[in-house]
Amino acid sequence: MNTVLELRSLTKQYPDQRAVDGISLAIERGEFFSLLGPSGCGKTTTLRLVAGFEEPTEGDILLNGHSVVALPPFRRNVGTVFQNYALFPHLTVFENVAFGLRRRRPNETVDQIRQKVDRALALMQLRGKEKRRPSEISGGEKQRVALARSLVLEPQVLLLDEPLSALDPKLRKQMRIELKELQRRVGITFLFITHDEEEALSLSDRMAVMNKGVIEQVGTPREVYSTPTTRFVAEFLGGVNWLNGVGIRPEAVRMSRTKPRDDDRRSIEGVVNGSTFLGHCVHVHATLASGIPCVVEIDDRMTSFSPGEAIHVWWHPADELPITGTRQ
Repeated sequence: MNTVLELRSLTKQYPDQRAVDGISLAIERGEFFSLLGPSGCGKTTTLRLVAGFEEPTEGDILLNGHSVVALPPFRRNVGTVFQNYALFPHLTVFENVAFGLRRRRPNETVDQIRQKVDRALALMQLRGKEKRRPSEISGGEKQRVALARSLVLEPQVLLLDEPLSALDPKLRKQMRIELKELQRRVGITFLFITHDEEEALSLSDRMAVMNKGVIEQVGTPREVYSTPTTRFVAEFLGGVNWLNGVGIRPEAVRMSRTKPRDDDRRSIEGVVNGSTFLGHCVHVHATLASGIPCVVEIDDRMTSFSPGEAIHVWWHPADELPITGTRQ
C-alpha cells in the first residue's frame, strides 16, 4: 500500500473559531478511512478542505504526492457524496449520474457516457430505475444514485459526508454492509465522515477520532476501542466507567450479590438503580459506595437485579483501559 491522500499541518481558522487545528494524516490507497467525532469537532470542515470547497488557513493537502490546495474542486480527482445527496430533482436517475461526466469530460461521446453511466448504475443495482426522478425512488436508492454519480468519475478518493444519516435505522445497517462491499469491489479510497461510533467501528480499516479541531487518536477500530489513548476517545467510543480512577468498558464489568473470592479481581460495593433492556443485552445502572455511577452490561437477559439491591461490582485488572494521553 502507498499513500494516496496526505494532510500536512492542515488548519482552518474562522473569525470566531479554529475549526481544524494543524492536523496531519496519511491515508493509504484502497483504504476505508473514517473521521469520527461529535458535531463541531472539525471533521466535515476537513472533508470540505480536501474537496476544495474551503481554503485552508495553513498547511497542505497532497493527492498522489502533489499539492492540490491551489486547484478548484473540479480539478481535484476526488468525488463527494453529501449528507443530503444533493440530487437534481428535475433530472432522471440517468441524467443525475451523467451530469458530472458531461461537465468534467466534455470530449467524451454520447456512447462513452452512456456506457459509463450504465456500468455505474449496474454496480449500484439501479438498472430499471434510469428514467425515474429522485422523488420516485426510495431513500436507499437515492444514496445509491449519489454514489453512482461520484463513482462514474473514477476518483482517486471518494469523500462521504455522513451519507447514512438520512436513512432509517434498519436501512442504515443494510447500507453499511453494501457500502463496505462496494468499497472492496471498486478498490477506491474512501474517506468517510461520521459521528456514529458504530458506523466507524464496523466499516473502517483505520479511523481517526477528532475533538475540538484536532485528531486525538488514529488506528484500527480494534486498537482505538481497546487501547484508547485519551479520556475523550474512551468515552466517545462505546462508553466507559471510571472505577477507582481507571476506565472499564461496561461489557468488561461484572456484578454479583456476593463479593468475589478471587484475589486477582478488584471489587466495589454498590446499589442497583435500575436496568435497561436492549434486546441483545441488559444494561444495569448502579451507584457505587463512592458515589460514582456505573453501567454493567449483562449478556444473560434472564438475570435480573432489583432497584435498591446491594451488589458487588468487580473486574479484572487486565481489562482496565490503558489511558496514556492528557487531552480531554
